[in-house]
Formats: sequence, C-alpha cells, structure tokens
Amino acid sequence: MTRDEYKNNDAVSLIQLIDAGQVTSLELVELAIAEIELQDAQLGALVSVDVEGARRSAIQGKGGALAGLPVLIKDTNIDVRGFPTRHGSRLYKDAPAATTDSEFVRRLRDAGAVILGKTKTPEFAGDFVTEPEYFGPCRNPRNPLYASGGSSGGSACAVAAGMVPIAHGTDCGGSIRVPAAVCGVVGLKPTRGRNPVGPHVGEFVGGLDCEHVLTRTVRDTALMLDVLAGFEAGAPYAAPPGPASWLQSLQARSAPLKIAFSCTRPDGTGIDDAIGNAVLAVVDFLGADGHRLQDFKWPDITGAGDAAAVFWQLEIEALMTQRSLDLGRPLQEADVEWVTYAMYQASKARSALDVHNARHVQNRISRNMAALFSDIDVLITPTVALAPPLIGGFTAAKAQELQVWYDNAYAFSPFTELFNLTGQPAISVPIGVMRDGLPIGLQLVGKFGDEETILRLASEIEKSFSLNL
Repeated sequence: MTRDEYKNNDAVSLIQLIDAGQVTSLELVELAIAEIELQDAQLGALVSVDVEGARRSAIQGKGGALAGLPVLIKDTNIDVRGFPTRHGSRLYKDAPAATTDSEFVRRLRDAGAVILGKTKTPEFAGDFVTEPEYFGPCRNPRNPLYASGGSSGGSACAVAAGMVPIAHGTDCGGSIRVPAAVCGVVGLKPTRGRNPVGPHVGEFVGGLDCEHVLTRTVRDTALMLDVLAGFEAGAPYAAPPGPASWLQSLQARSAPLKIAFSCTRPDGTGIDDAIGNAVLAVVDFLGADGHRLQDFKWPDITGAGDAAAVFWQLEIEALMTQRSLDLGRPLQEADVEWVTYAMYQASKARSALDVHNARHVQNRISRNMAALFSDIDVLITPTVALAPPLIGGFTAAKAQELQVWYDNAYAFSPFTELFNLTGQPAISVPIGVMRDGLPIGLQLVGKFGDEETILRLASEIEKSFSLNL
C-alpha cells in the first residue's frame, strides 16, 4: 500500500482490505509510524508513541471489527496500560505509567485495534485550542500557522494529516466537535452515557464529558459507535438503546425530517460570514432534498456558561488536589498554567450549594431544549462561530484575566457546550473551506439518544459537500 492509498482510505475501507488479505495490520502500523515521523515534528500532534509495542500487537494480530487498525488515544481522562496519563500538564510530568486500561481502551483492544500512542491536549483539556505550555502547540494540518482547535486538537490533527484513520477524543464543551470543524474531519459527541468513561471514575465534569473519536468519514464514526457503545456496569448514566448497528443504519436514506437551523449565536449576535454562508448552502440543499426547514429560536439558557464553569472548575480542583496528595506536597502556582490555577482558585472559593444550583440550571436548560426538540428532529448550527486563531492568538488575548479568557473562548465556540449540559448527541461534519485553506464545520444536534438520525443526515451531507473540501 502506498502512502497516498493509506491516507485516502477511511477506516472502513482499510479494514475491508485487511479482511481481504490485500494489506496487513503491520503494514498499516508501519505506514502510520512513517507519517508520524514525517509530519509530527512540524505539527506537534502526539506526546508519546510506542513503536515496538504497536508492531508487536500488529504481528500478534487479533480479529475483530477493527482488525488491527492503528489508533491514537488522547492524553487525558482515559488510561492506557503502559502509558502515563499527563493531562497536558507539567504537574503530571513524572506520572507513572497506567497499569490497567480504561473500559474505552479495553473495548478498542477487544475489537482488534492497535494502540500506537497518545495525542496532545491543552492542560486538563481546558481550552478550545491545543497549546499546552508543557508540550508546546499542536498546529492545524490544513495551515500550520493556525490552531488545531481543542481540546482534542492532537487527535483531530493526527486524523486530518493522515497519520491514523481514527483517534480518541473527549468532549466536555465541544472538545471533539471544535477541532473536528477546524481541521476538516468528522467528530461526534454521543449521547451522555452512550460510551464508557470508567472504571476509574464515574463521570467527568459533572457528566458533561462524553468519550468518542475523530474520524475521516461519517461511516467511520458510526463503526466506532458499534465498537464502543454499550452500558458500562456501575456507571451512573445509560443512554437509550440504539440500532443493532449504527454503521448498517447509514444504508437507509433519511425520511423527510423537520430541521431547525440557526446561524446566530444564542445571544443573538452574528458569526463569520464565510461560515454562515456555508451553513446556509447546506440548509438550501436539505430543503431541496425534501426536508422541512425552519428558523430556530434559542430557548432561555440563562446561566448556562456559569453552570458549566462550576463543573469544569470543580474537576480541575479535584484533579489538582489528588495530585497534591500523590506528590506529598502543597501545590504551587508555578505547577500549572495561569488559567488552570485561576480555575482552581475559583473552585476552591465555592460551596456545595453552588454545585447544587448549577445542577438546577442544567436541569432547566435541558428541559427547555427537550421541549423544543419535541417539535423538530434535528438542529443545524455552525460548529464554531469564527475561524480558528493563529497559533498563540488565544494566549495573547487572555491577559491573565479569567473572564477575558472566557469571553474570547466563547466568542469562538458558542454553539457546542449547551449540548454537553443537555446530554444530546451532536456531530460536526466538514462542509467547505474558508480563507487560508481553513475548513468549515457544520453541527447537527439530535434528540437525546438519537445518534442514528444525525449520523444518517451527516452522511448525506458529506456525500454532497465533500467535494468542497
């Protein structure tokens, strides 16, 4: 297999070639290693690679739905046996290697995946760009002057650059969908409870977090739901049952759907014209294809950002407090980046009642959104509102004031975090290219538990708009 063949085939096609005996798992692993060696010095997508371990796994071979496919894991939340979990932070620079796999990784291995290494994340996955001080920035493979998005920027970069066909991502506020959009790949945040996050924790970020992958195509994303989805014993959440196979469900064409759309932010302000025009082109296409389109009026989401901040900051406080105990010393401000320390301090100043009140806000917003979705099948929005910043752009704008950081972050990505609060599935699919070669992503949001509808619609959009990339 040539380099171009490896990069131009999606995971489903590569697995079919393995099954047909036309390529081996070891060949794919060697191609992945070669791409990493060729590109990663410039792009900075990875933080660790186990070349010999991956080769051994490929040689040993293990049947399954993934049939020896090389994959990467984001370096936060999920533990991989033999690798330290460092969360993009120098506070964890001496963290020991994990001795067991998280359930997510166990399911990957059982399906035959070959774990090649770990991808870069901003510190504690807490930014919409991936530029940790400890590991350095991850660049956008479409234009390395720009950010790759965050917090799964390393994974999105690796997939978009052709290093691997599939890479794990986490999504607590848009961290799969945002980098998928700006790197030009597919990224699904599943329904809360669809995929495992344990067993080492019951939930991340108050249940806002969902684990899945970034992929080259929609059908790859559906395949990975077939591999990963399912109740995890002891987990606090469980998603409603899905189809027998999400991948097979893509073969059916969407029935006429009632689709709402919005190209304005929830606060009513506008977005980048190039992004808005691309979204409206898709809306026109869907209308011509027989779907019923209507403007979307955002519900009352008062307090959404503040509630999400409570959960985010509490997670950071918990991680840092546990690390302090592990190290046997008090934490110092210099242990972490300034924005992380500011969130840590903000969380320490709160009470249990603040968490309770944030849950109340989450409940109100979830019910308001569910009421609106009782009358529609899908909501379409841009994934992000603006082009990604230049490398260092967010850092320069932070001014070491937490509110300034929040204002800049949510000016860039106002459409994603709401659906972490509500737990609904949402997918970003690429639909075109704007200035400087930067991709444009479209977000499709489904009813709680209904990945099937948005995957099928995303697949149909992909077939018609992939030529725009």
